[in-house]
Amino acid sequence: MITPHRQTQPRISEEAMTTFQRGIPEFPFRSPVEILDCTLRDGSYSVDFQFSEEVITNVLSGLEMSGVRYVELGHGLGLNAGTSLNKPALVSDERCFEIAASTLREARWGMFCIPGIARTEHLRQAAAAGMRFVRVGVDITDVTPAQEFIELAGELGLITFANLMKTNVLDTDGVATAVARCAGFGAIGVYLVDSVGGYLPTEVEPLFRRIAETVDVPLGFHGHDNLGLANANAIAAMEGGAHFVDTTLDGIGRGAGNANTEVFAAILHSRGTGSYDYRALGRLSEDRMRPLTRLHDDRLYQLVGALTQTHSSFFPLITRCAESVDIDVFELMEAVADINRVNPTEELVMRAASDLAAACAA
Repeated sequence: MITPHRQTQPRISEEAMTTFQRGIPEFPFRSPVEILDCTLRDGSYSVDFQFSEEVITNVLSGLEMSGVRYVELGHGLGLNAGTSLNKPALVSDERCFEIAASTLREARWGMFCIPGIARTEHLRQAAAAGMRFVRVGVDITDVTPAQEFIELAGELGLITFANLMKTNVLDTDGVATAVARCAGFGAIGVYLVDSVGGYLPTEVEPLFRRIAETVDVPLGFHGHDNLGLANANAIAAMEGGAHFVDTTLDGIGRGAGNANTEVFAAILHSRGTGSYDYRALGRLSEDRMRPLTRLHDDRLYQLVGALTQTHSSFFPLITRCAESVDIDVFELMEAVADINRVNPTEELVMRAASDLAAACAA
């Protein structure tokens, strides 16, 4: 049995809390932390964005019956990604809207939104279709593109989160500054994202504790499982003051996957704080997720990616450049991470590869 610990509660301004409670009537009395299940969004990476309408409907229904009240769906890269990118989803955004609106009665459904992939008209369309919340995703090093979308989402009456991808690349002061800026844009919650799955629980709890003590906005955590610590980090985030935790059934998701919905629900139950039916969630995971054919997950890439803080989206580029000059891909990954962990260009990676090849030949 896990022994309950005293949880830090962040200082939230009266105005922010009033706005927050309008969108979330049960907060914060349902549970010390709220699960936001993103199986049908982040989990779509693991099936090459090929969730069928049947799977979407059954997962939505099962999550709602298990007590989950925040459910995210759609293409892994969010609104408009299924038509604007080279990785189309099996089910369109518009059809996802229809399925969610007709299936869910108590749970709120939402979508991911990356400025540049999505445009403001896509946000308006989703809101008109009944979407209740949106998460605006930006790299933490440049949150400015989020402002237009966060402000519009507020005007549309949506529960609006900022999702700060690659949180790991900044120190605590930098994270606090980015969170404060997003709160200033009007976000009523801000997510810190372990995009590379490289955080340790001993790093996560003090980070959340510090941000929760200095910024008046509810926090969320989105973790990846490269080091097998996504659930442990989710607990650490909760201990540090996080109000929301992202999870997926069976832990499916991009790369190494995410924190596991049924496991996290069971942990909450063991602490006497959860209101989720972890048994039903376990059965839903077993019946609906386990039978799916998933893309191969190369564990060595995920491990080195976590330790070098390299996002999995750059693995193909680094691999291609390493092979072109016949050097070790993981040495190149380390070299590139030392130069730019946020957004390395092909020119940068190729230059680093050439330098390594020359050093090996010397």
